[in-house]
Amino acid sequence: MIVAVSNARRWGIVSLLFTASLINYLDRATLAVALPAIARDLAFGPALKGILLSSFFWSYAAMQIPIGWFADRLNLRWLYAGLFALWSLACGLTGFAGSLTVLVALRMLVGVGESIYLAGGTKIVAAFFAPAERGLPSGLFDSGSRAGLAIGTPLVAWLILRYGWRRMFFLVGFSALLWLIPWLRIFPSGFTLTRVAPEPRTTEASAPRDMPGFLLFRLLLVPAGHLAAGLSSGSAAPLHPQSWGLRLAALFDFRRLHASGRMDRGRVDTIRVG
Repeated sequence: MIVAVSNARRWGIVSLLFTASLINYLDRATLAVALPAIARDLAFGPALKGILLSSFFWSYAAMQIPIGWFADRLNLRWLYAGLFALWSLACGLTGFAGSLTVLVALRMLVGVGESIYLAGGTKIVAAFFAPAERGLPSGLFDSGSRAGLAIGTPLVAWLILRYGWRRMFFLVGFSALLWLIPWLRIFPSGFTLTRVAPEPRTTEASAPRDMPGFLLFRLLLVPAGHLAAGLSSGSAAPLHPQSWGLRLAALFDFRRLHASGRMDRGRVDTIRVG
């Protein structure tokens, strides 16, 4: 069930998601661009630089599944705002860092905060837009990540040349907190997700109509491509493990899609706004 809000309001939320994605990836670019200056000031060698660059992804990767679980259960207005504030503050505080330990800790906090980007953004789009309408808002908010890299890299480099790497972190991190003002004003305050019993249906859900074609492709056509490639190279393609793996994957997809149809008949998502 889609949230009943005005069209202008829901597109305003998409524009804020775009801006958050831009800030997200701009903040990611800060360390990579500033690393030569940081390494010079703090005497970091290649090994320490590698540890520092990878530390963001330690927490970012670890948080993907937990943050998806939280996005399904918590108020996304406050969850997104809280994690946005966390990563922005951590980015800004990086300007005070004077050791590898502090830098790694702050980058890990940035990773924790930015983990909300995809799980939260897609969940919000799904709540405010019908399935037939979700392609455009999803593409728009996700394009902010690419814009952040395109705009952020030269901007960060200019700020470092003009103000130094420490002030660059101050400016980029702390100024982003202004984003929270329109977010808290526009996003509905009583945004919650509940499960309710479905209405009776006269017909049962079934697998997609194109399922036979999908199975034919996965079971026959793709392994046939391996056969053609094998004949050209003289190998026994029909016996190649990947060929049989594709067949098993097709059967798994068939069972998974039918199972999802059965599960969908057992519950309905209802978004309630206070």
